[in-house]
Amino acid sequence: MDLLENGSVERLRRALEYETQFRNALVSDAVAFFDANISKNVIEGDFFYRISENDFVSIPDFLGISTPCSFTKFIELWAQNMIPDRSQVPVQNLLEIRDTLLESYLDGKREYSLNYWGENVSGQRVFYKQVFLLTKTENGDMRALSILKDNTAEREMDDQYIKSELENYAYKDPITNGYNYIKFKERLQEINLPGSIICLDIHSFKIINSICGITKGDEVIRGIWHGILMAIEVHKYDLAAHINADHFIIFIPSVDESEIIKKLKDITVTLMVVTLDMDVPQLQPYFGVSKWAPGKKIEMSYNEAVTAKHNAKYQQDIDYAFFSEEDTNRLIREKAIIDSFDKALAKKEFKVWFQPKYTPQTKKLVGAEALVRWVKEDGKIIKPDEFIPILESNNMIRKLDEYIFRNVCMLQKKWLEDKKNVVPVSVNLSRASLFYKGVIEQYLRIANLVGIDIKFIPIEITESAAITNESVKDVIDQFHEKGFSLQMDDFGTGYSSLASLNLMHFDTLKIDKSLVDFIGEFGGNRLIEHTISLAKELGIQITAEGVETEAQVKFLKNIGCDNIQGFFYSKPVPSIEYEKLIDKAIYEDKSLANDLVEDHLFSFNKNYYKPALYSIVVNLTQNKATDYSEYADWCYETKIDTTDYDYGLDIFIDTYLLPEEKEKFRDFMDRKKILEMYSDSKETRIIEYKRKLKDRIADMRIVFHSFKVEDSEDLWGYIKVFQHEWNLLK
Repeated sequence: MDLLENGSVERLRRALEYETQFRNALVSDAVAFFDANISKNVIEGDFFYRISENDFVSIPDFLGISTPCSFTKFIELWAQNMIPDRSQVPVQNLLEIRDTLLESYLDGKREYSLNYWGENVSGQRVFYKQVFLLTKTENGDMRALSILKDNTAEREMDDQYIKSELENYAYKDPITNGYNYIKFKERLQEINLPGSIICLDIHSFKIINSICGITKGDEVIRGIWHGILMAIEVHKYDLAAHINADHFIIFIPSVDESEIIKKLKDITVTLMVVTLDMDVPQLQPYFGVSKWAPGKKIEMSYNEAVTAKHNAKYQQDIDYAFFSEEDTNRLIREKAIIDSFDKALAKKEFKVWFQPKYTPQTKKLVGAEALVRWVKEDGKIIKPDEFIPILESNNMIRKLDEYIFRNVCMLQKKWLEDKKNVVPVSVNLSRASLFYKGVIEQYLRIANLVGIDIKFIPIEITESAAITNESVKDVIDQFHEKGFSLQMDDFGTGYSSLASLNLMHFDTLKIDKSLVDFIGEFGGNRLIEHTISLAKELGIQITAEGVETEAQVKFLKNIGCDNIQGFFYSKPVPSIEYEKLIDKAIYEDKSLANDLVEDHLFSFNKNYYKPALYSIVVNLTQNKATDYSEYADWCYETKIDTTDYDYGLDIFIDTYLLPEEKEKFRDFMDRKKILEMYSDSKETRIIEYKRKLKDRIADMRIVFHSFKVEDSEDLWGYIKVFQHEWNLLK
């Protein structure tokens, strides 16, 4: 606009003469100012927009109005002509500015400002900062000096800073200040070279956080990060990022296994240095490796590397594993299980099986544990250890838990109505279900809908789930408040805490098979004895799981174990078979004698233990022989079928004995003669003979101990075979 033609310069000169504040506005780099009487809603004088140092435009002229003019009318025209985007929140405030300024002054505020995007008189995009300075005249009118500044440069700098900060937040790891997983994927796409993706974890990193604290743990994470950077070659397109916790991801542009293994060893060495420098427990990494090529989803390779890493975690000799075809097949099987789970649940392919619990004192059936079997339509059975871990890791196990619980409730209800000898059947509650909000109310609701007393459906919670999270105590207490009985399952599987038995109120403690298997060893016996003793003092019942031998039963019975569950009494059985067991109520003893054969062998060997070539235990009455490897070093002859004593004896005599020894040996070992000659006391007889042994002639000696056990008329024989040249007998 030509200022001279319109007389604007003259008006500007007059304004400069009586408006000192305008000069202050110029000094402050304002592009425009105006003075308004807010009380009277009027702008009296002309006002200008500064395009450059000596170039001005009359704003009223530009907007097509003349002064004096209405303040609110001016604001409306300004918004319409100078602010293209009127959706901005500050613009709405600008349109209501008169009322706002009046209220602000009454509230004691003398300044009010707005920031918004607009245009200048040349049509250029500008970020305005508009400030209203409030004063009062002598006659009481409130006036406002509005100063308009062009803050575009500052705003763009702020925007750039914010963008930079957002990028840091989006792409930088907050602990290491290096790449995060998002940036890793972006950079890998930019590199676009085939290679290997490596996942890295640290064995037992939680120990560092527990011992040294979270702050130190973060320092160690940074140390691991710098150790990785020292070992890889970024200039050769090696790449790394911190995922979370102690999890890292690395890319090496190579698929050569020897090269990858060397890189992993380099990283391991640098972490040894980090361990020493930071004075923390040994950092022991383990790795999973998968291949990646452009076009393949990075997430897929990452998941494959994680799968391989889990395989490496439990290896003894090496700390890495490569994703293999076998892993691929396993993932395919896992996906098939996941995809078919809901349909299988709807088609009732999951069947409830029962493993009975008996008390060893009376052999009475006192309970059972509900187990699950997946029986496909074609009759194929998927084992629980194949599908349960998959359902747990995919948060699908809760559906199965509720399904089993509901079915057990319904079966128990049916058996009660049929007047069966119903005993409590415990149902396992997985870790995922345990932490599900409302689980107690849901299980109580199911029991009430079925109409079963919850005393018939105890809940089993694994030891690991119970003691690794403090919030579980609240869940356990709430289950108790609702009337449920609780059993701690798998006690003794890796992290037993006897103190937790006092803190968490379980009704029953289930000793895991891993402890039961140590019965017979001094340490194992003492451990179980003390566990049962402590539990008894706390008023907790004991159930031993995985009991398979009569020796285990006798030991547990003698130290006061309440109940026994395991193959000795019964394998898991389907509901039809279990129904027959609850009808019987008492365990039908299938052993040949109530007293233990092992007791006689143990007693005999205490007084007469010599290292035998081999030993055989025989039920002479039933013509059956059983090998007891714990009493002998075995030779190749144990391949002979000893299930039939007479048949085995014939084969042995015809194959191994010298001709002149056969009649004497048969007469000594003849089962029928031994039965006829046996008196009611234990007998021990000895024979010496010659035989062929490994292509040579050997002088041999047999010690034949015969005995009976309580509550049985069967005669047993314990045969120990020695090589005579050892001269071991007195």
